[in-house]
Amino acid sequence: MKIDTTIVDAYLDSEDISRFSSMWLYTGRIEDGVGSIFHAPPAAEAKCEVVSRIKEEIITHASTFVPCNVPIWEALTENWRGFLEEATMDLVVGLPEPHDASVRQAPDGKHHIIFDLLCWEKYLDLMPLSDISQNFLTHELFHVMVGKKFPDIECLEMQGGYIDQLDAITFNEGFAHLVSYNGQEINTVSWDGEKLTDIYDASVFKMKDALRENSPEKQKQYVYEASFGNYYDKYAAMCGLIYLGRQWQSGGILRLKELFDQGYCGFAARSAGLSPHRGTHNNRS
Repeated sequence: MKIDTTIVDAYLDSEDISRFSSMWLYTGRIEDGVGSIFHAPPAAEAKCEVVSRIKEEIITHASTFVPCNVPIWEALTENWRGFLEEATMDLVVGLPEPHDASVRQAPDGKHHIIFDLLCWEKYLDLMPLSDISQNFLTHELFHVMVGKKFPDIECLEMQGGYIDQLDAITFNEGFAHLVSYNGQEINTVSWDGEKLTDIYDASVFKMKDALRENSPEKQKQYVYEASFGNYYDKYAAMCGLIYLGRQWQSGGILRLKELFDQGYCGFAARSAGLSPHRGTHNNRS
């Protein structure tokens, strides 16, 4: 894995990193659409010490990283080991919460995993950083792999039509959460257990409301809440995750491959047990 530490090193050297603020990796959803989400980080020495520690632990873990659920990777992508070797991870500061881990497409078309190390500070007293890194790397690298197969999916998530956005988010987040869920192998998760059933039922209820919504303002809020907020409140991600987990229970990895190859068109509706509307958009891959 290639690791770019240009921005975090500049921060640790007490340089003014605002010169990076217009870079593509600081692009995200803002109130009026898409724009720069750069936030100048604090220059306190204590923060620099924390960032330096996190940086070293992530680099150490990345050197021996193997994703969770390797059999799913092997079924859905060719030469996943070569894919990981070519992947690029950017270690940065200057992104706001909740952008601790994300994927962005660079101007050259390549997808990068971006870790904001100040956003990782909240994890220091909760669990080993290697566990966080394992989960995030599995999750974000899978997003990169999805982006390679469906080159337009990130653009649709950010700027597509409303139903396109819900489909792309539910598909992309559903699969990425599936392979990384709690750092567990898929066969160790109780997909029909009480906890996930309650979460799925609530997520499906909200997804159905979202798919019926016609107000542009409310649609913006539904798109945001689809993949932002408290983990189990991200209704589209949870719909996709639990739907796929249950599909795996009934049809195994071959069923997951079938769903992956079908692509994202109509996936939001399917994840909620609805029949997708035909002719609303094209599914290009």
